Amino acid sequence: MGNSQSSLPIYYNADPSNDAHSHSLSGFLDLASSAMGASVVRASDERFGAAENLIKAGAPLKSDAWVTRRHNPTADWAVIRLGSTGTISGFDIDTRGLDGDQAAAVSIQGCLATEDAKVDDDGDMAVAWEELLPKVEVSGNSRHQLALWTPTSAIYSHVRITLHPDGGVARLRVYGTVVAEATEGECDLACATTGARVIAASNDRLGSKDNLILPGLSTDPSTQGWKTRRTHSTDHSDWAIVRLAEPGFLTRIAIDTRPYDGDQPVAASVQACYSELANPERDSECFWYQVAPRTELNANKLHELEVTLNDVPFSHIKLVVHPDGAIARLRAYGQRVQEVEVEAAREEAEAKAEAALAAEIGFGDSTPVSSTDTEDTGAAAEPQIEVVAAGAVEFVVKPRKPEEPAGSHRVKKSKRTEKPQLMSPGRPKKVKPKRSSEDSNEILAADQFSSRAGELIQSLTSPVPQRKRARTRSRAEDDTDEGSAHAADSKPKRSSRKSKSRSKADA
Repeated sequence: MGNSQSSLPIYYNADPSNDAHSHSLSGFLDLASSAMGASVVRASDERFGAAENLIKAGAPLKSDAWVTRRHNPTADWAVIRLGSTGTISGFDIDTRGLDGDQAAAVSIQGCLATEDAKVDDDGDMAVAWEELLPKVEVSGNSRHQLALWTPTSAIYSHVRITLHPDGGVARLRVYGTVVAEATEGECDLACATTGARVIAASNDRLGSKDNLILPGLSTDPSTQGWKTRRTHSTDHSDWAIVRLAEPGFLTRIAIDTRPYDGDQPVAASVQACYSELANPERDSECFWYQVAPRTELNANKLHELEVTLNDVPFSHIKLVVHPDGAIARLRAYGQRVQEVEVEAAREEAEAKAEAALAAEIGFGDSTPVSSTDTEDTGAAAEPQIEVVAAGAVEFVVKPRKPEEPAGSHRVKKSKRTEKPQLMSPGRPKKVKPKRSSEDSNEILAADQFSSRAGELIQSLTSPVPQRKRARTRSRAEDDTDEGSAHAADSKPKRSSRKSKSRSKADA
């Protein structure tokens, strides 16, 4: 809502002396300027001066004001459509050039309406007006820069200035902050109509720094461009810092020197940074990156500069001109970080939905395993891979292996031998009964008897080593041994001892 329901003072004079170089309203844009695209929708009377004079960008001249006829029994009004919708922080009611023809008092109302909203004969619209500035007395040939103690939280698209009862006003400035609708895709993040602001500049002696980000081109000297004073030095440079409408990824930068011919700088470069503060010069942790190299500038030309680091988000850019001169407009095209994050979240959600669809298809479809394959190979057959098309995306689905019934035999491959092993189902663990001392003695005696019987059986059945077993010799072998007694010495001599079996035979 507006400020009409507050019991505290609504406004204060931001510049009582009318000669301050900067004040509390200096950092805001004039939303009611023709340079921003504002226009007069309708006025009650324009007998001695057109209402279009209210929104001119330049300073007023003599007889350059909106002036109505005298003796109005009610009040005169003019409805202005703002150049951009936004919140309002203050007003400048300028009566310079009017000394006796100014209105006695002025009040201002605002509303949020469509761009093509109609105004009736009483100055009303389809939506209700909210009071932004109560009735204020004004004097001739002076500026009344009235700042609101609390900027409006509501957004406005139209304002209505009311003269009580009649008279004239040279200029009306409506200072505020642009609140523009987000656009998809690439946009000019350094344009005033999207919410950008010029934070600071090294010098703007001959042309306002705010002209850099105005929409379109202008031949009016007051809005033509940003122009610095002459330095007559080759190592000097001037700069201007622009806070982008929103942090974004820069894609291209344009520097426009039209219609300057001879006033343009020799060269220019662009730097960028990211800072949460309005003025990054006050941020000790802020670092400026060179995003556009130093480029030579020509007269009356639009220069397109290549952008580096276009995958890094930035919140501010700094235009540096060497050594001085005039720049008409600065454009910084890019994509909002918020939009990129929304696109990434949407892609992630689509990927999750596709994965869920693939899992659902894979859970309900599986390839059965035949008993012949299990018997031949000794292992469960591998499920077949199926390609399922879902829309424009193809999924490779591996069905789950069938579950085995409880208590059944399954084949398991050994890691070492790669031979199937029969795995028996689990058996209940046997519990050994407790034994008495008599049972233990009987079992010990039985074990000893079994051990001795086992040793006897093993001695009878196990083969005897060749080196320990006695060999039975025949008579022919003995005769051979006696006949070979005179053999060569190199041959070993056999023993002539007779076995027990032969001695018994001779006897």
